[in-house]
Amino acid sequence: MDERTAPGRPTATEPDDDLTSLPTEGNLALVEGLRALGVRMYAGVNGGGILNVTKHLAPYRPPGTDRPAADGGPSLFTVGEYTAGFTPLGHFLATGEVSACVTTTGAATKLAASGMSDAVYHSIPAVYVVALNPTSSAGLAPLQDVARTGTNIVGQLRAEFGESLLVLEEPGDLAPVLRRTAELLAESRPVVIAFRPDALSAEVPAPRAALRAARPVPERPVEGLDAVAADFRSTVRGKRVVLLATDEAARDSGLPHLTGRLSEALGAPTLWTVNGAAAVAADDPYGRGHIGFGGNDRARELWDSLGPDDILVTLGFEPGEYILNLADVPAGTVYHLTDLEQPYGSRDGSFAHRCAGRYVRVKAPLRAGIAALLASGAAPARQPVLDGPLNRDPYPPNTRQGSVDLAALLEGMHRRWRKPTLLFDDVCLAYKDRQFVTQRSHPGLRAYSAYQGSAMGGAFGLAVGAKLADPRLPVFCLSGDGCYRLYAGTMPECAELGIRLFLLNNGSYAMVDQVLDRTDTELADERHHGRLAPCDFVAAAEAHGWQARRMRPDLADLDDVMDACYRPGTPSLLVEVPVDPDQVLGSNPRIDNLGDDSSS
Repeated sequence: MDERTAPGRPTATEPDDDLTSLPTEGNLALVEGLRALGVRMYAGVNGGGILNVTKHLAPYRPPGTDRPAADGGPSLFTVGEYTAGFTPLGHFLATGEVSACVTTTGAATKLAASGMSDAVYHSIPAVYVVALNPTSSAGLAPLQDVARTGTNIVGQLRAEFGESLLVLEEPGDLAPVLRRTAELLAESRPVVIAFRPDALSAEVPAPRAALRAARPVPERPVEGLDAVAADFRSTVRGKRVVLLATDEAARDSGLPHLTGRLSEALGAPTLWTVNGAAAVAADDPYGRGHIGFGGNDRARELWDSLGPDDILVTLGFEPGEYILNLADVPAGTVYHLTDLEQPYGSRDGSFAHRCAGRYVRVKAPLRAGIAALLASGAAPARQPVLDGPLNRDPYPPNTRQGSVDLAALLEGMHRRWRKPTLLFDDVCLAYKDRQFVTQRSHPGLRAYSAYQGSAMGGAFGLAVGAKLADPRLPVFCLSGDGCYRLYAGTMPECAELGIRLFLLNNGSYAMVDQVLDRTDTELADERHHGRLAPCDFVAAAEAHGWQARRMRPDLADLDDVMDACYRPGTPSLLVEVPVDPDQVLGSNPRIDNLGDDSSS
């Protein structure tokens, strides 16, 4: 991915100490205050408690339409809340810019909640503007009662977001809420602003930050890296070092060069997570592959061999079950390089509780941390490079008549990516099998999976957010016929965005079938509860204003399909792909955790 599309850290701001200026209407002050913090795009559905906020937002106009565009101010893309909840994540991953989702009271917030959770899980800065009931309605059973007498939405959000939930109860709360929002976004954390409509209905003291361009916070010098380098030099002498690239590392488009320098300097075999693959060059000779869910054979063998005498240098840290499989990191010493303050799964920023041995947190920009290790003069036990595939066995073929060979499709698409491309894997066979089959990164691709929440259909919302952020960017989504049920109703609104949606159609919840085929071999197929009613996805997409086509089972049209996908200025395109649910490709280590006593 080129630098135009590479996400980084959000721009922080330092509002003036004197946060008062001319009085202004509170709803406008909120919109303008968030605009000063970089928020110019909103997604959601208007109504109820947010009517007076959204009237200050222009309707979103896709480039190239015959309708006049917004005047450059903040705009609202009207789309159902389930999809809208994921759009800030895709927006940030496409450009590094923060955007917002707006929800009215009641069910709207619940619908957006899956995307809100994934923003927490993946440490993605985003803003969620959530309406509460008016103060005057307390105890009067208001419509969509979200007070303690109803759904107690503030309590629910507090339990999940903690200090990242900011409640705007009084007009005077606006300035401190905006100030704290700036701080949290700078730490790459999502923010929920829950407001009472009456708190913004009057004139409020408008923060100057809402009336001027946000000023970047100057970078502060990083201290302690000399000590880290000395510790590293002493600890790794004569020992094997292994590198691990994660989501945080892949947010910097320039990092593959540095990870390559580090692996070469240390003779260190390199692993990556599904979201960290873009941080390692495709031709890195020390590359061993993806770990965890859908991981590669060579990577699994290396990870399983880690022990007390080994050193792991991890660029970022992903603690989830699909990566660590509920186990601790087995290395003797872990050097955790990170610039995140409070990533998901940490305890006060630390992952010492997830490491079997010694844990060293190196809090610094990743480039600075890597530079310190490169300058350390460390002399570990160098490991050999690896030439050849990262999987040992041939891929099993598809057997269902009329289906594509999924491995051949994924390999074929991988060879045809063009720079820059952004790809989102939905919760279907693709998010297990793609990384297993393709093995290494592609220089033109950044792929992302919101795997921790594993919300079916969420990848579609990510793709929508990415296209809202950068309409020129080619954005693909690999989704399934089960996932489709979650977002199909929002497809008409997205017809002009230019999304490329590959829909894997196997007539089932194939992931469920593959698990139960392993965990309960005597269970009748009908008790899998995984069959899906047939649907003409091409006809449905065309009825929604999309272009649509079916992939030929022999993939003879793959070149034509990919050419169509990269044709600029065209409507969104759905490509239906007939898939064999019994073609098992990538591994699913989580199966071992799904016994009869499992809650999942």
